[in-house]
Amino acid sequence: MTAAARPVIILHGIGAPQRPLEPGEEVFWLSQAQFLAVLDDIEKMGPAAPLITFDDGNASDLAIALPELERRNLKATFFLLSGRLGQPGSLTEADVTTLAQAGHPIGLHGCDHVDWRGLDAQARKREFITAREKLSDLAGQKIETAAAPFGLYNRQTLQDLRALGFQALYTSDRGLAGEHFIRPRNCLEGGMTEARFGEALRGHVRPTRRARRFLGVARKRLLPIRTRS
Repeated sequence: MTAAARPVIILHGIGAPQRPLEPGEEVFWLSQAQFLAVLDDIEKMGPAAPLITFDDGNASDLAIALPELERRNLKATFFLLSGRLGQPGSLTEADVTTLAQAGHPIGLHGCDHVDWRGLDAQARKREFITAREKLSDLAGQKIETAAAPFGLYNRQTLQDLRALGFQALYTSDRGLAGEHFIRPRNCLEGGMTEARFGEALRGHVRPTRRARRFLGVARKRLLPIRTRS
């Protein structure tokens, strides 16, 4: 790992969900004990520690994650959904301000947690522009990074975000992230073994997964852009 390439992890909810989950979402929730163990491991890693990110804006970001991060003097980037703010089990608008004032960067995850591929003009405005403006106002900071919902993106997504001045798109492609526009992340899941948690924290991709990862990333980045309205 070089100074310009580091692992990035994705966290979602912690503890018992306080809202109905989307199909398949439950696998990404960690128990509080798992979360604390992950932070303890990160704290021990020193300069090799991964960048911490959270997706979706669950209420546990503030109730559980924030005090534990502060206890260890760790920072995280929170990729939030503007459309969920204030809903049961999610962060409130005031919570966004609290996270930002505590020194944690805020990023864009969109408005309604939808697939960003193939959005029409109205949806692009809602997901990229309106949502960004709302989060920026609440955070009091410029929103320059985005994370693709479900890890789904294509060439059009990249073109859209670059045109709007975003500096990076964080994905779920696994591996190490450099300083390029596309930055892969490693997702933590509640059913992982201790060894798999360790691999994710280091950004290690198993040899058996490397070919599949390569083909998946190539498909997302190279397939032709479809014409849209």
